[in-house]
Amino acid sequence: MGVRREGRELALKLLYREEVTGLTDLAIPDISEERPSALEFATEIVEGVRADVEGIDRVISSASEHWEISRMGAVDRTILRIGVFELVHAPGTPVGVIINEAVDCARKYSSEECGRFVNGVLDRIARETRPDGAGGGQESEHAGEAE
Repeated sequence: MGVRREGRELALKLLYREEVTGLTDLAIPDISEERPSALEFATEIVEGVRADVEGIDRVISSASEHWEISRMGAVDRTILRIGVFELVHAPGTPVGVIINEAVDCARKYSSEECGRFVNGVLDRIARETRPDGAGGGQESEHAGEAE
C-alpha cells in the first residue's frame, strides 16, 4: 500500500474514532507500526479537517441532495470530509486520485452503495471547487493513479 493511501486510511480511523468517542489522541492499536511518512500525512489531514469541519460540512451538505450530513453514517461522513479537505486544500493532488481513494475507502470500510454515493458527492464538489480539472470521479484520467 502506498504511503498516501496508508495515511488516508489512518486519518479515516483517527477521525472516525474521534467522532464516535470524542478521543483526539493518537493512541490507537498498532499506530506505532505505521510508517512515519504515512502518520505525518494522516496528521496533516486530521488537523486540516478539524480546523475546517464546519466549512467542510457545509460543502458536503450543499452537494448531497436529499441527505442531511447528520443522517449519514459516521464512516461515510468521515470519508467525505477527508475528500473535501483534499479537494479544497491539496490543489497538487489530482481530482481523480482524491475521488478514487475516497471511493476505495468507502467500499472497503462501508459498502458498494456508499462508494457510489461518495463518488457522486465528491464529483459534484470537484466541479465547483476545481473547475480547471474538476469532475471525473472514478472514470477520470487519474482514477487509476495510486498516490
